[in-house]
Amino acid sequence: MPRIAVISDIHANLHALYAVMADFQGEQCDAVVCLGDVVGYNAYPQECVNEIRALGCPVVKGNHDEEVVNLEHTRMNPIARQAMEWTRSCLDEESLNWLRRLPLQRIERSKFTMVHSCLDQPQAWNYILNANDATGNFQRQFLPLCFHGHTHQPRVFVWDGHRASELQEYWQQLVMEGETLVPLQPGVKYFINVGSVGQPRDGDSRACYAIYDSDAATVRLRRVAYDVAGAQQAVLAVGLPEYLAERLGTGH
Repeated sequence: MPRIAVISDIHANLHALYAVMADFQGEQCDAVVCLGDVVGYNAYPQECVNEIRALGCPVVKGNHDEEVVNLEHTRMNPIARQAMEWTRSCLDEESLNWLRRLPLQRIERSKFTMVHSCLDQPQAWNYILNANDATGNFQRQFLPLCFHGHTHQPRVFVWDGHRASELQEYWQQLVMEGETLVPLQPGVKYFINVGSVGQPRDGDSRACYAIYDSDAATVRLRRVAYDVAGAQQAVLAVGLPEYLAERLGTGH
């Protein structure tokens, strides 16, 4: 299984999911894994759950996947809660049970770890925004490579055995060229945010995901254009807040 597509934060955006699926199939990926938040914010929660389940791929739970089945305990802002209440009304009981049973983290074939937020206190849903935030994760990361999402911002954090740092040059190249290749060096731990398929928040409206090549020891972050206008129209058509449609166009 040398080439693995790593996707995260689909957030019920079927237009973006289809575009990313077509892209990683074109890249001849052998498998796919999903880092959670299949639902929330956008217009196709049931359809996106169906697509991910049909892939039969490893999936970990995101905070939206958790809160859609525990709405009474939600800590979301009013717009996110409104979207979540609508989302729950769209999901059948089988899908809700599937989301409920998802694990918070998993090790995939002893090659890498998957988590939505971070490995220390994964259910606290902490946001890893800088190298200081990533330190706690590295103290719980036992394999050299861990993939995460949650912030919707692609980032590459490393641990050299003494301290955490962010390799900002890869994010800068991704901004400039729409793709960047991260070579994985021996003796270094990597904590890589693969960005968001369905609601990017780094100023680029294109979907984002990663391809891990275990034979070449590389991770490639890729942007994928999709029908943003179609996704926006779908959000408005089902009566979700206009803000959720607007942010798809700005990538914020």
